[in-house]
Amino acid sequence: ESVTVAGAVRPSTTVRWTLAGDRDLAGYKVYWRRTTSPTWDHWRWVGRTDHATLTDMVIDNHFFGVAAVATNGDESPVAFPMPAR
Repeated sequence: ESVTVAGAVRPSTTVRWTLAGDRDLAGYKVYWRRTTSPTWDHWRWVGRTDHATLTDMVIDNHFFGVAAVATNGDESPVAFPMPAR
């Protein structure tokens, strides 16, 4: 929920979201792909946090998304971020 992305004019990208209060939440995965790719080619487990910074990842060259992961391994659809204000 409330996923945003920031990183213009920087060599890193920060993705933020609202941390869910669900006790069955194991954590989050941040996904990314080149703007030319039709599939989510990469992901990073970031755990129970409300943000992640991907260093050496230029925002203009990638699409980003976040998925919640339950303790049983179920995963939400990937949520696309809105530009940070």
